[in-house]
This record gives sequence, structure tokens and C-alpha cells, in this order.
Amino acid sequence: MVATGKLTGDERRASIIQAVRHLFANKGFKGARTREMAEAAGVSEALLYRHFPTKDALFAAIKQSFCDDRARARFDRLGELAPSTKTLVLHVHFLAAKIMGGPEDRDEKAIQSRMILRSLAEDGEFARLLLEPLATIFVPKIEECLKAAVAAGDALSGPLQKDLGGWLVYHLAAMSAFFSAPASPINDFDGADPKVIRQVVWFALRGLGLNEAAIQKYYAPEQFSGMEV
Repeated sequence: MVATGKLTGDERRASIIQAVRHLFANKGFKGARTREMAEAAGVSEALLYRHFPTKDALFAAIKQSFCDDRARARFDRLGELAPSTKTLVLHVHFLAAKIMGGPEDRDEKAIQSRMILRSLAEDGEFARLLLEPLATIFVPKIEECLKAAVAAGDALSGPLQKDLGGWLVYHLAAMSAFFSAPASPINDFDGADPKVIRQVVWFALRGLGLNEAAIQKYYAPEQFSGMEV
């Protein structure tokens, strides 16, 4: 099908990216065919090539579309907070909520989860790009905050390797999202449910070494939802 709508060049590029992401998620880079991508986007192959001369160029644009500038800005602001138990709780909550999403973006998160899994099974390039803010902002901040929480008596200085804490939080939230991605869930587990996100955050905080009193004191997700940090 050839598109007839009058879109600007940027609008057309954005619509193509949005339309073909599920093909890369379901079939991977090698499995997605140009004809299928053009059909999914409602354009001719000639028009597809006009905007994206190669499949590599289209895939690069798709990968970049998942890089949320607003989320990056939020974590930049979180990174400016003084290391503390409260800052640790904020980081874990916002990371889990960002990864697991909500009912309104369930389909978007499912596509992202499938693309991450595809990437991990191939060259890992998409996963590395998407997780760059995690590696440079979140993981070091978790390490700083854990030290502050231990010093404040809010956490145990256990055997956990501090520089792995942030990654382990991500892995827990990501696997919760992955298992919620199939249309027929693997188990009775809705990763987009706020109650489930709260359980994941509590489990992560306990795993990081926080005691129950500290979690009760600082973790109030109903207050976090409207926060601008």
C-alpha cells in the first residue's frame, strides 16, 4: 500500500519508525524484509528508501526512538540529589516504574522488551545503547546511596558487591517486564500493574540491604507518581 497522506519529511520518518518497530522486535534485524517494512508503514519501497537508504539506517533510527530524553533528564536530576536512603528509594522506584511501565504503554514496553531480548541474542548493540544511562548515571548513584544508607543505619553492609546493586535492580525489573510481554502471559503476573511494581521495588530494596523500617519510612509510591525531580 502506498501512502497518500501529506506529511512532512520528519513526520513521515517518524510514522515509518513507529510502524516497523514490531517487525524488528518479532523477526530481528536479519529476518525483517524491506517489502514487509514498506507494507507495515503503508509506503512504497521507493519511498522507504528515500527516507532510509539502508536497513541499517532504519534500524539505527528505531534504536534511537527508544532513547527517552525526558527519562534521561529525570535521572540526571535524580543524580544531582545528595546520596541518602531516600535518594536510593527514589532511584529504585523510578527505574522500576520506567522499565515496567503501566497499562497505558503496555504495547510499547512489549515491543521494547522483545527488541532487548533479540539484541541480547545477537550483537547486544541495541541493549547497550538503551542501557547507557543506566550504566553511567544509575549504577554509580546506587553505589553512593548504599554507602550513605549503611552509614545512616538504614541498611546492612552485607556481601552484595555495591557496584552490582544497580544492575541487579535493573535485571529484576527487566525480567518482570519480559515475562509480561507475551500476549499469553507465562504466569499470572502483570508487570504493568502498580501493585506489582511496588512489590518489585520492595524486593529490590530488601535485596540491596535496606531494613523494613527504612522502607516503611521512605517508600511511598503514591507520593512519587506526581513528583518532578
